[in-house]
Amino acid sequence: MSGPRQTFWEHINELRARLRVVAICVVVVLIILLLFPINPVYQFQHLSQYVNLQFVNGTATAWFLHQVDRNILPSGWKLIAAGGIGEGMEIYFIAGILLTIALCTPAIMYEVYKFVDPALKENERNLIYPFVTATSILFLVGLLFGYFVLAHFLVLFLAPFFNAVGISPQVDAAQIYYVIFLIIGATGISFTSPVFIYALISLKVIDPSFFSRNRVMIWFVIWIIAGLFLTPDGGPLLDMVLFLPLVALVEAAVFFGRRRTRGAGSFLFGSKAKPEPGPHCKYCSTEIPPGTSFCPSCGRANPL
Repeated sequence: MSGPRQTFWEHINELRARLRVVAICVVVVLIILLLFPINPVYQFQHLSQYVNLQFVNGTATAWFLHQVDRNILPSGWKLIAAGGIGEGMEIYFIAGILLTIALCTPAIMYEVYKFVDPALKENERNLIYPFVTATSILFLVGLLFGYFVLAHFLVLFLAPFFNAVGISPQVDAAQIYYVIFLIIGATGISFTSPVFIYALISLKVIDPSFFSRNRVMIWFVIWIIAGLFLTPDGGPLLDMVLFLPLVALVEAAVFFGRRRTRGAGSFLFGSKAKPEPGPHCKYCSTEIPPGTSFCPSCGRANPL
């Protein structure tokens, strides 16, 4: 820890300032994604589009929704607005929020780490840029994995059942879009978990041996989380598609964390308690079993 100690209210004021930066970033990016067309030339040549709200057709959010409709949803599916006339606007705004979170993740991670920075030692402070970079990259990789792999797998898994029961695939637009958004967002967040595991090991909070001793239980928890929260309606096959890369990332984080902290001393949590050393022979230094005063090696008597 470096610098003068801050009072409680100074910490609150700093947190408020950093939350303000995050809020400004989110609001600005969200406005750009929702209100500004991708083509700025077209925007200034057709200002009337803001009167009849036709500008929404050319925004980054609309482009993202068109990509989902073209790349993920089967051509034979017909989307209906079962939730009412406001369903389209609701989907549009939620898609914009998802894109905003994805784009603002580096800024959010940076502000979070800078808030805890005063409490860190100099060697711990060196983790800030690798932490922000790794979190942003893994979050992006998770989003892409959720979009190109899990969402596609979900549709491929569900589509044959419409033919099996002989019904036309007319799906509520909000329901299918929200499931896809949930898969993409949840996968992005879950892919960042190894960064936090590595950081906790590097900061000597959790002993890496804790993960080795409880590997089966940790894998079971990952499987349950993947099945209940990250891959809805996808069945065990979709759970496995997400489970395997998550386990690989966690194991990689533990492996590199163990290498970084090798010989670093005790950890705050998860270290295996070492047994108290027993009495030793004063003649040959061999450990003497409890309840006896004779050395099992040299046979000499030692006072209890």
